[in-house]
Amino acid sequence: MFGRNDTNTTNTGSNPRDPFAKIGASDPSQGGVYPIPGLYPLLYVDVLKMIVSRKADDVFIAEFDILQSEVEGRRRGTRMSWIANFRHDASAGNVKTFLAAVMSCAANEVDEEGSRYACNEKNPCHGRPVRLEAVDTTTKSGNPFTRCNWRSIPEEMQKRAEDLRVEAGFPPPRRYGKGDETIPF
Repeated sequence: MFGRNDTNTTNTGSNPRDPFAKIGASDPSQGGVYPIPGLYPLLYVDVLKMIVSRKADDVFIAEFDILQSEVEGRRRGTRMSWIANFRHDASAGNVKTFLAAVMSCAANEVDEEGSRYACNEKNPCHGRPVRLEAVDTTTKSGNPFTRCNWRSIPEEMQKRAEDLRVEAGFPPPRRYGKGDETIPF
């Protein structure tokens, strides 16, 4: 608990319920900054995870440090997230394409076991670089959608990713494990 230890606070305006009672059991906001159309030549994977949303949907989340960007609203030295909600049919294929780009392998090499491992608590994809071109499009039902076209990064750029991350103003990378783990695709 922070602040004063005053349990008699009644400043809830004209609300007859106590909205503060919900705060203790709530999860912190995890709203993110998402891709907008344009080219992101170099993103640095921070975390990959699979969660269950408040609406009970399976949601894949990738969080990045932006090392290079040609997008005005997503500058170098900032962070961004990409989500794929599995209630949509295309999500599994989109995640497969993303993982293939991150791991610099063919999409047909990405399987269930490797995908599950990529999202585990050891965070084995941390530090992997990837390229993104985001393009606005329209879904079959007529809704706007930002399509993410993922590409792997040349090996020489992969070797420089951590140095480029520090140059972009991020702190030195966190170490989650030995750093020599591979994903079993």
